[in-house]
Amino acid sequence: MKFFTIRALFFLVFLGNVTFAQDFSSGARTRALGSACIADTNSWSLLNNPAGIAHNKTITVLLSDEHLYGLKEIKSLTTGVSVPIKKELIVGLSFNKQGYEWFNDQQIGIHAAHARGPYALGISFIVWQRVAGETFRETHPIVNIGGTMSVTKSLQLGLHLSNISNSQNAAQSIPIKIQGGLLYKISKEILFYTDIVKQSNAGIQMRSGLEYKIHKYVYLRCGILTNPIKLNGGIGFISKYIRIDYSITWQNPIGCRHQLSALFSIHKKK
Repeated sequence: MKFFTIRALFFLVFLGNVTFAQDFSSGARTRALGSACIADTNSWSLLNNPAGIAHNKTITVLLSDEHLYGLKEIKSLTTGVSVPIKKELIVGLSFNKQGYEWFNDQQIGIHAAHARGPYALGISFIVWQRVAGETFRETHPIVNIGGTMSVTKSLQLGLHLSNISNSQNAAQSIPIKIQGGLLYKISKEILFYTDIVKQSNAGIQMRSGLEYKIHKYVYLRCGILTNPIKLNGGIGFISKYIRIDYSITWQNPIGCRHQLSALFSIHKKK
């Protein structure tokens, strides 16, 4: 019975969706903010809009584990690393895997970001593989590009284009995605994010989130997505060398997914 429950859940979440892509982990901080981080310049931008890592000054290692809808058979793991090569050039690697033994998607990504004044550009080359059953394998190369711009000290803009290579499977169901967003710093303690997302085979989705710094080391976050509606929330703990984030997402009728992420900063010796 549980086997059929898992298959039905995967149909609702992935196969029943008009998009080809699974909803890979983007980091618990990003998830808690309603996945509205296209204009951000956080280390987790490696997984969302790599242009956002262009100003990083330290080596960062990302780890994230997500539990989906109370079924331990469904695994979701994300890892990544970004390294400053020069003052304004950052390179990164990422790996994502989500699914269970008989159906899963995997991504391996190579990323690069370059900063020039208030502007930053990023590019990603992704190898995407879908596994179904014992014999089915599909592999697709995907190219993404993006950028960020600091308009003022309080306002940042971002743009990200996914699958500009227009890689397609036999069903022609891998979407081209355009994401535009902004980050507005309401105060030193409060950040507001909002994104507009359009996929070539789906309607427009709105994403918004708020982050509130309640203590020197503690952050509270909330977010919402439309089409379909998802409610998000989370908390973060930050120190000089490590950041721990937790998020929870609720979607009707599927239920909740929980994510725990860690970011480690490795400072170069001077």
